[in-house]
Amino acid sequence: MRWKPKHILVPTDFSSDANRAGYYAATMAEPWGSKVTLFHVIALFEYDPNDPSHHFPNAEEIYKSMEAAATRQMGEIHNKHKHVKFKNVMVRGISPAEEILRYAGENNVDLIVMGTHGRSGLSHFLLGSVAEKVIRHMPCPVMTIRYRDGEGDQVPSFKRIVVPIDFSAYSKQAVNYAVEIASKFDATLEFIHVIEEQIHPAYYVTGESSIFELIPDLRERSIDAMKEFVEEAIPKGLAHTFHVREGRAYQAIVKFAEEQNADLIVIATHGLSGLDYLLLGSTTEKVVRKSKTPVLAIRAEMK
Repeated sequence: MRWKPKHILVPTDFSSDANRAGYYAATMAEPWGSKVTLFHVIALFEYDPNDPSHHFPNAEEIYKSMEAAATRQMGEIHNKHKHVKFKNVMVRGISPAEEILRYAGENNVDLIVMGTHGRSGLSHFLLGSVAEKVIRHMPCPVMTIRYRDGEGDQVPSFKRIVVPIDFSAYSKQAVNYAVEIASKFDATLEFIHVIEEQIHPAYYVTGESSIFELIPDLRERSIDAMKEFVEEAIPKGLAHTFHVREGRAYQAIVKFAEEQNADLIVIATHGLSGLDYLLLGSTTEKVVRKSKTPVLAIRAEMK
């Protein structure tokens, strides 16, 4: 698989998370020569003419204000990434998520990069609303960004990339995307497999509290299986390591990424049926919701 994100979409409400997403999009765009579209939805419900505490703003004034904000944001990002092509797009709509999905589908968008939280009170990009809706119906991979104190306008880097593996065909697709990104940024891939099997209470009397104590060679067997699983996808010379953890998948993945000071988690949105490893609505959304590390979500059937 050769993935090349020629067109990157950045939904923005000019919040800290959305602004930070713009920097990540620009960083992703540079090695591929991608164009970046800053996309703002003027949600009609924000301007309720029946609300006595507001007067209904003039549409032209709204557009001018939003365009000025978008231009400022684009200028700030462009100063850090002078070789990236930017453009601004603003649309009106009732549902920001639907407008984002519609635009992405109609304009050959290869990657959506968006913040997980929006401006307080406007509910533009609150996680659980727009970001999760976009992930559930995404026509292309979606990278979610959470602003972290102290980042400011620092140029992001992709040097350590975490890739959860459950040995399904779906997680193999995530491996392929991660390899493409790691190859462009000379990053190290950190493969992790989480074992969610629980110790039966009957074993407690033996003093064994971990699946690794009960099955001493399980870690080694898992690592051997991971090596075989990714062998064909890893090009010669690309740095990578293997790790095995025990516990709830999303918690283990998020904690591991923080421990490794990772720059990105690449995760599939469907996993091994019945095991709840990477099922959309469970592990993937929980990782997106809880992770301070940027997350790239890949839907299984994407090519």
